[in-house]
Amino acid sequence: MDIVLGTAMDRNKISEKFPHTKQVLGDEGILIVAKEKGELIGFLWAFVRDIPVAVNEREIFIHVVEVFDAQYRCNGIGSLMVRKCIEVGRAESCYQVRAYCDGNNIPSNMLWIKNSFTISPVKMQNGTIPGSYVTYKL
Repeated sequence: MDIVLGTAMDRNKISEKFPHTKQVLGDEGILIVAKEKGELIGFLWAFVRDIPVAVNEREIFIHVVEVFDAQYRCNGIGSLMVRKCIEVGRAESCYQVRAYCDGNNIPSNMLWIKNSFTISPVKMQNGTIPGSYVTYKL
């Protein structure tokens, strides 16, 4: 298993194989890919941005973590990609790594807990909790 920074060719392969990802993969960002025997089996897409409050710090915001085939899921591949993203965040002198997690996506919630992210639920005025922001301080 290889977890590496993705190339433009990797991004194109992902977009071709999974057309719905075209709207997610922008021109600027961090692509981390999981490969098994040279074949793409998953990816993480994130971007560096200024933290949207006046603290003069930057963060990596993870937009997507995806392992394509069910046979590869729940085997630690998502965690390996998240850890690689944390390494990139440290190298970029970011303050934190953050993501948004749907409240009903139990595997995603477990991924963040397993990797020592804090969980901050978003509570709506009607009391529902659609999801959470998750954060890892570097």
